[in-house]
Amino acid sequence: MKKHLLVILAVITTFLIQALNLNSLYGEESLFSPRLVSFPFVQKMFSFVEKNKAKIIEEWIYLTEIPAPSGHEERRAEYLAKEFKSAGLDKVYIDPFGNVIGIWKGKARDKNIILSAHMDTVFQGVWKIKVKREDNLLKAPGIGDDTANLINMLWSLRALKQAGFEPTHTYYFMGTVGEEVGLVGMKNFLEQTTENFDILLALDGDLGKVHYGALGFAGGKVFFRGPGAHTMQSRGVPDPNLAVAKTIERIYALELPSKPVDKWTILNVGQMGGGRVRNAVSQESFFTLDLRSADQGELERTQAEVKRICTEVASEVGVEFEIELDETAKAYQLPGRKNSFLVKTAVEILEFLKVRDIEVDPLGSTEANTGLEKGILSLNLGRTYGRYKHSLREEAEIEGLFLALKQILLMICSLEWNYK
Repeated sequence: MKKHLLVILAVITTFLIQALNLNSLYGEESLFSPRLVSFPFVQKMFSFVEKNKAKIIEEWIYLTEIPAPSGHEERRAEYLAKEFKSAGLDKVYIDPFGNVIGIWKGKARDKNIILSAHMDTVFQGVWKIKVKREDNLLKAPGIGDDTANLINMLWSLRALKQAGFEPTHTYYFMGTVGEEVGLVGMKNFLEQTTENFDILLALDGDLGKVHYGALGFAGGKVFFRGPGAHTMQSRGVPDPNLAVAKTIERIYALELPSKPVDKWTILNVGQMGGGRVRNAVSQESFFTLDLRSADQGELERTQAEVKRICTEVASEVGVEFEIELDETAKAYQLPGRKNSFLVKTAVEILEFLKVRDIEVDPLGSTEANTGLEKGILSLNLGRTYGRYKHSLREEAEIEGLFLALKQILLMICSLEWNYK
């Protein structure tokens, strides 16, 4: 009997190993099916969007013209909270950090799902905004990033309500603060919440771009300091400008991986300066470094190489140095998430909608990063097609917004009916 039990256990173990291997090879299955689009409920939502295109564009323009630089999102927050309440969410509030949260409780409360779009823009000091329309384009600072997805979130909610949606899962609709200055609002929310979340969908980024991983950010500012001297007495005096030049040259000589994509790493020296007058040796010079990687190990390795180079150059030139480096925004990759049901669902929806230039990579820099850091299955959903993001001449395509809106609705329906 004992021998038979051992044989049975061996067979079961072999089967489980094979099953696990198959899962790691093929991943999970998409939750989306094209048949879903023919359901009367979905057709009712799509028809609602089509009938309200003019109103959607009008509200998009209105919301864009409410200035909301990071730290000054109050007016948008008030508007969003009012519209969440008007839509009939079960609970709406503005948290202590300034985030607007609207909760739609599920009948079974099977899963907790966040949909977030950030209210802030990068345009500090810009208090007057006027949107211009040219054919299929809207032009204004912040028209795309991320005002377009605030509109997508609002009209997704309205379409679902109008169609009589009764969710099984519980959905948190969020307008967040401080995304552009370090994902501040979402980080604070996830730090203080007592709820457990299963999925975080960050409504951000260009339509067709799907990021299943969190890009790590590092770099910072490097200072070199010396005694200074008049040009006439400068021979042999340690020169911080020389130290900056040598350091930058050696940093750019570092070999950084571009392949495979999950090791992708890049750096850039964005600013440099030093000295006060042309006829004296600088007493303090500096440069800034922007360093990004999909892999935390590569990020730390490159950061360590930068420190080594700075130390060597400072010793060679005879100057002192100081490094102010940011090491808080780490790269996160949840194992196997490229082949997760969430990524596959997003991609199949984009393909069905015939979205152009679909890209799937781990190079995310949205609020999905904060979810990944907490171990929450997270990715972004793009807002529309656009150009000149983070510039005063930012542009966004109108028709792309309606594709993005349908993308969000199909994702919610796929999760609602097939995510157990």
